[in-house]
Amino acid sequence: MRDWVLGITGAALITAAVRMLTPEGRVKRIVMLVCGLVTILALIQPLRRLDPESFAAFAARYQEEGQAAAAGVEISEEKLMRRIIEERTTAYILDKGRSLGIDDLHATVTAEQREDGTWIPKSARLETSAGEAARRKLQDALVAELGIPAEEMNWSVKHEND
Repeated sequence: MRDWVLGITGAALITAAVRMLTPEGRVKRIVMLVCGLVTILALIQPLRRLDPESFAAFAARYQEEGQAAAAGVEISEEKLMRRIIEERTTAYILDKGRSLGIDDLHATVTAEQREDGTWIPKSARLETSAGEAARRKLQDALVAELGIPAEEMNWSVKHEND
């Protein structure tokens, strides 16, 4: 790398000096063309020493690393989407509970990924001290509005002195 930088610097200095010393006119244009070619040759000098086999190995390793990084991003994106769905669904359930007069509701939602890649709420763990009628109203609303089956709702009843 050091030799390459020195080669480019040397070529640039020499070509600059030659261009300054060349008189104006047709000769100067030819000298500028030659100086440009010398500079380009100095820039691409490392390519002459490039071993095609080692370059192919480097490219293959780089491609594998890129694919691994992309897979990691996809997994992270899936986890993020799942978490967003679970958190937003939990917030919705808590709001729905408050609208039905259930102020001590605690909810945890679990989402699952469908075949098309989208995440949907699958189950809910609900804890409250509300009565059976209020729990039934909330359960019916969650079945109708979120599509969480009643059998996937795990209810825990808090007692007043808990």
